[in-house]
Amino acid sequence: MTRLAHRYAMATAVVIGWTLAATASQNPKPASANPAPLAESIVSTWTGKINLQLPGKPLSAPSRGQVLPAGTVLDTQDGVLVLLLEDESQILLRPHTRLLLRQPGPGDWNYFELMLGRIRAYIKKRTGGAPPFQLGTPSAVIAVRGTRFDVEVNLHNVTEVDVFDGLVEVSAAGIPGSSVLVRPGYSTRVGMGTPPETPVPTDEIRPDVMAPDLLVGAEFAREKHIESLGAAEDEMTERPDSEVNELEDDIQETIKDSDETGQGKPQPPQ
Repeated sequence: MTRLAHRYAMATAVVIGWTLAATASQNPKPASANPAPLAESIVSTWTGKINLQLPGKPLSAPSRGQVLPAGTVLDTQDGVLVLLLEDESQILLRPHTRLLLRQPGPGDWNYFELMLGRIRAYIKKRTGGAPPFQLGTPSAVIAVRGTRFDVEVNLHNVTEVDVFDGLVEVSAAGIPGSSVLVRPGYSTRVGMGTPPETPVPTDEIRPDVMAPDLLVGAEFAREKHIESLGAAEDEMTERPDSEVNELEDDIQETIKDSDETGQGKPQPPQ
C-alpha cells in the first residue's frame, strides 16, 4: 500500500467512526425511566402453621431469611408471617390469609395479589420518579407511595382498606376512573364489579381496630416469650442428670426456706 492509500484508508476510518458516533447521539438507545423492581420478598419472621409453595415446588414451611420469588403462594393457616421487601417495607400476614407474590412491571406495578384474608402494610415513602407500591385483590387495586394500611378480602371477594397513615388510592378492578383517595382514620370497601364506597371513619365500620405498632408488638411478644421458654428447656435438657437433680433440689430448698420464714406465704393484714 502506498503512503497516499494508507492515509486515505485512515481518513475513511475516522469519518466512519464520526458518522457512527453522531448517529448514536441522535438516536440514543431508549432507557427505562422506571426499571421493574425485584419481585423477591424475604421471610423476616413467622410463627404458627404456614404453608409455603414456591413456583413448581411442593408445599413446605418457611424459614427466616428465605428469599421468595414471584409466583410464590403463602397460606398462613393459623400462623402470622412478616415479609420484608427490597426497600425494607414490611407486609404482615394475619392468620387464614392467602397471598400470591407477583412481578411488578410497567403498566402493572402489583407486588402482591391478596386472594383472601387480612394483611397490614408498612410501605416506605417513594419519591421522585419511583413507581408506587401496588397491591391487587379480586375486586380492587390499591396504590400508595408510603403509608401504613390494612387490606382485607372476605369470602365474597369484598375488599376493605383501612388507612392509618398517608394517602391510599383505591380503585375497582376493571373499572377505569373509579378511584377514591382514603386518608388516615378512614376506610372504604369495594365489591366485585362495583366502584369503591365513599370513605368513612374507620371506627364506624371497625371500632375494634388497634394502632398498627401496638398490634404488631402484641402479636410477636408471645413468640419471643415462647422462644425464651424453649431456650430454657433446651438448656435443662442438655445438662447431665446429676446437675438437673441438683437444680431441682436447690429449687425445693428455696421454697422450703421461703415457707419457714413466712416470705412464701400470704401475710395476715396488719
